Amino acid sequence: MDPRDFLTEAQIMKKLRHPKLIQLYAVCTLEEPIYIITELMKWGSLLEFLQGKGRTLKLPQLIDMAAQIASGMAYLETQNYIHRDLAARNVLVGDNNVVKIADFGLARLIKEDEYEARVGARFPIKWTAPEAANYSKFSIKSDVWSFGILLTELVTYGRIPYP
Repeated sequence: MDPRDFLTEAQIMKKLRHPKLIQLYAVCTLEEPIYIITELMKWGSLLEFLQGKGRTLKLPQLIDMAAQIASGMAYLETQNYIHRDLAARNVLVGDNNVVKIADFGLARLIKEDEYEARVGARFPIKWTAPEAANYSKFSIKSDVWSFGILLTELVTYGRIPYP
């Protein structure tokens, strides 16, 4: 990954403070590789958690996790940011089933109602809204689509969404 991409992600993380977003503690830039230091989320990605230890979770616990993620995404919207890569692999799990949104590498500040990605940009197609996949137009609504796919991942304990 280009060091500038890491620094862009760190700049975004520095601006965003919410209990359901992973918190940035430090960025080490003296020499490459560049390190982004964040809070520790003991159980790793939600995807791996659901496929392993989390297989015993019941529906009320899964709904609570979904509500936590929705809270973080609602905050992003109030700050005029879109995530563009919301998926179980980019949500981290801590103790007591606390979940936090991570991986802000594709996040962007939107100045109007949508963000137009550059031509040739690559996105995780199964999590990307049709208008974003077809026309490279991202908005809060395209993040809502991704949230819907993430809900599918939650209730299927990490199965890959539709073939």
